[in-house]
Amino acid sequence: MTMSAPKLRPGNLFAPPRDRRFAELLRLHEPESAHHLVQFYEDESLVVENVSYLASKALEAGTSAVIAATAPHLEQIRVRLADSVPSLDAARESGRYVTIDAAEVLSQLLVEGRPDEAKFDDLIGATIRSAAKNSANGFVFAFGEIVALLCAANNANGAVRLEQLWNALAQRQRFSLYCAYPLTSLGIEPDADALMQICAEHALTIPTESHL
Repeated sequence: MTMSAPKLRPGNLFAPPRDRRFAELLRLHEPESAHHLVQFYEDESLVVENVSYLASKALEAGTSAVIAATAPHLEQIRVRLADSVPSLDAARESGRYVTIDAAEVLSQLLVEGRPDEAKFDDLIGATIRSAAKNSANGFVFAFGEIVALLCAANNANGAVRLEQLWNALAQRQRFSLYCAYPLTSLGIEPDADALMQICAEHALTIPTESHL
């Protein structure tokens, strides 16, 4: 069955993302459409737009949203959500809107250059579980770019391991996960094997605006 993009209600301040080619992406905020997707990109504004849209739809429905992003992206998303979600402060206070500084968490997550399972559960797993308890439907929409920081640090194996830990968590907890990698994080000549391993950990890979 072909999924269609969500329709906006009159007065909704948030338009759907510009890229309508991937209906699965546009429905990540819906519990029945839980997936783990990855997008490679050149234009960061497109990803900020996508995350802001999905988080706004999740919060509007009483769902929790957990955003693990770089500090600049967290601020850009906050500004967009503040203009469209009147109850953003209340959602944050109630534990339904949770932000994580990707760089700060990454510095605590690694053991000898590799994401540690126990630390991941303490730092990420606990956050997702808490957000799920505060969600009206027990579901969480999550966005993560900690993996992109690992790739940018020439640690693609670490990124693959982190994707695997996310997938293991998804076996125990109900959430959708949207991952995003800027092309710059992959280096001048992306490692084809690493790319294939990263893609293999996702239900759908969304290509960049131009071909890799």
